[in-house]
Amino acid sequence: MSGKNMRSLRSESSAVSLNLELANLEHALRGASLLAELLANHDLPDEETQRMAPHCISAQLALVNARLRQVGRVIRGEEDAEMLWAPHNAINPSPLPGDDGDMRLVSKSPPLFARSLRKAVERKPRARRAVKKRPEKPLTVEEAPPAPLGPAAR
Repeated sequence: MSGKNMRSLRSESSAVSLNLELANLEHALRGASLLAELLANHDLPDEETQRMAPHCISAQLALVNARLRQVGRVIRGEEDAEMLWAPHNAINPSPLPGDDGDMRLVSKSPPLFARSLRKAVERKPRARRAVKKRPEKPLTVEEAPPAPLGPAAR
């Protein structure tokens, strides 16, 4: 998908399909499972692939784990759904016929392009604040730290 198409898709959709997100994670887990099976049965095509397979499996599992934790944070309301948005899970914020079983996670913030446009319009030059230096008051005898002991006093 080209950058322009993805930007227009992102600007139109501020919702995430939980079904599409979970299906994508299911595919990632299935891929890791198949790779592990090939590795266990010594059915990988070459030595390099066999050497890299455990790293690939570990990376897939780490990705799925991180994404599931992020989905949980969005469902609990700790994070905005916009953090989950990706082309693979983009969906129209309002339900369409046939979408009955899907749960939509809708972003609370406006679409990305609207926020960047608003920031550009609202930006005002900041006035530099002068740092006020307070004159240091001299320490009184009670506040002064004790003087180090000299060699004669030890």
